[in-house]
Amino acid sequence: MRKLTLFLLICSFVMADSPLSYEKEKILELKRQKLKADADKLKNSWISPLNISVSKNRSVSANDMDSRATTAKISLNQDIFRSGGIWYAIDYAKAFKEVQKLGIDLEEAADLKQIYSLKTKIKRDELKLKQSKLILKNREIDVEIVKERYKAGDADISELNRVTIESDNARTSLINIQNLLRNEYYELKKIVGEKNIKRLRIPKIPLVDKKSYLSSHLQLLRFDKQIKSDLAKYKAVKSSYLPKVALNGSYGYSKIEGNFQNYESDEYSYGIKLSMPLNYNSKNDIESSKIAYLQSKLAKTDRQKELEYEYDKHLFNIKDYKEKIKVAKRMIKLYDELYDFTDLEVKAGMKTKLDLKSLNNSLKIQKLEQKIQEQNIILEKISLFFDIKRG
Repeated sequence: MRKLTLFLLICSFVMADSPLSYEKEKILELKRQKLKADADKLKNSWISPLNISVSKNRSVSANDMDSRATTAKISLNQDIFRSGGIWYAIDYAKAFKEVQKLGIDLEEAADLKQIYSLKTKIKRDELKLKQSKLILKNREIDVEIVKERYKAGDADISELNRVTIESDNARTSLINIQNLLRNEYYELKKIVGEKNIKRLRIPKIPLVDKKSYLSSHLQLLRFDKQIKSDLAKYKAVKSSYLPKVALNGSYGYSKIEGNFQNYESDEYSYGIKLSMPLNYNSKNDIESSKIAYLQSKLAKTDRQKELEYEYDKHLFNIKDYKEKIKVAKRMIKLYDELYDFTDLEVKAGMKTKLDLKSLNNSLKIQKLEQKIQEQNIILEKISLFFDIKRG
């Protein structure tokens, strides 16, 4: 059931309108079109061109000899057997196309991850801004309370300095969050365009399970195709030093007109050629392509191990944020109780309204803290979700 839900959510992302700006979307589209053209060209690269030539010449000598010559020729020299090299070349072209296609998918996924991460960070940091303003209010209340106590002789100057510094730090923190938000808006605007920011919504992001994460990870899928590509290339290089058979043929037409001779004829030829190159560097060339293939296999294994640790790290972070939510909930319950108690104390003249206001702010701070940690969890889910293939 969980896998079905994940599949449906992935499909909804594929079908949804892209949040990318028009320019970025168009660039990706053009890259895919160019890739198709390049891949088709590579796939058919084993087919030799048909050479066509036509010429017309006139020559006049000093003794008034005049001749005109017209020739036309069509020729072809086509490999029909390369010890399997033709098929390997086609396999390489197909794998190359998939490697490059997944490269473009990775580029698009990175943009989408950045878009939704920035949008989530903005939402989280807007909550932090509200929280920071409440913290500043509480620090200002602390300054007021300690100032009155200092005037009454119940607090020393060091305590007043301490709360004043804490108030200044809270104000600095508020300014930093404001600057951070401006930068995040700027970065998001660069990717999606100013018009798309307001309509951009964060969809429900599922938590990808480890098996799906590793089996559908774009980088690992690209490594799979790279391994196939390098294997096909290795076989193609190896076969290029083995015997090959080529079919050749030509057809020509010649016509000569002159003072003393007229000549016109059709000419054709055909044949088959067996050849095998003897190259001093063949062993090194074959060995180099084999090493590239083995290197791709090891690189995939190495990256897979790294991704297993990365997945565990994201899962640990999510667990940590959930624990912080539990702490915030406990604090909310505590501040609720203290607020009711302090409210009674204020009415009885035992506490001031500043104490009650500070508690009310603290209660709001913890409620915001809970929402902030929820956004942090979404950020971790986004990091996992946009690493996998979505169609």
